[in-house]
Amino acid sequence: MTPFPRRAARACPAVLLAVLLVSACSFRGSVSAATSSAPHSSAPYSSAAHASSGRPSSAGVGTGTTAVGATASAPPAPTTPAGTSPARTDRCHTSELTGSLGPETAGAGQRYATLILRNTGGRTCTVHGFGGVGLAGADGRALPTTQVRSGGPATTVRLAPGGTARSALHWGSINGPGDPPTGDCQPTPATLRVIPPDETDPLSVAWTFGPVCEGGTIEQQPYTS
Repeated sequence: MTPFPRRAARACPAVLLAVLLVSACSFRGSVSAATSSAPHSSAPYSSAAHASSGRPSSAGVGTGTTAVGATASAPPAPTTPAGTSPARTDRCHTSELTGSLGPETAGAGQRYATLILRNTGGRTCTVHGFGGVGLAGADGRALPTTQVRSGGPATTVRLAPGGTARSALHWGSINGPGDPPTGDCQPTPATLRVIPPDETDPLSVAWTFGPVCEGGTIEQQPYTS
């Protein structure tokens, strides 16, 4: 009889122990690898992974959607458009201002004028940035207007009672993008509605400069002293 079966039988405990040790080492190694690779996982965003950061997933920015399983969070704080300031306690309110347009200048289908805000209140106040502008017809209805903010940087202008702040305007007078190919490029405005910086109520300024072409595009620079 060959002695092989007896040696095999004696070796079994040692072999079994070696197998168990190798299995244990392999199991510990697999746990470590899974933990270290978790931050690099390509799985969908998980709110649990970011619970302590307080930051929403960048995948949902601007989409109005929330990742499945994510915890709802407070909406982001409103942003301030470029060229304007956070609401200033000393800002000029619409009720404290009047508006006017300085003389028009022209050249090669381009038109220029100066928008002027005057402090008619009884206190010193400030103007910062651009505010808003919009064209309106004789019937009071809004006309196509595209405000393009340019120039800068924006500065804070302090207006004592009677003081003024000025903003340069530029527009085209020849049919262009957004206009019919022939005839008047746009309806003729009667009024420029002006919203002072950081305000919501408009004031009205008479507009006597004819149509504003290219879909009512007005390029505006920030107010200066």
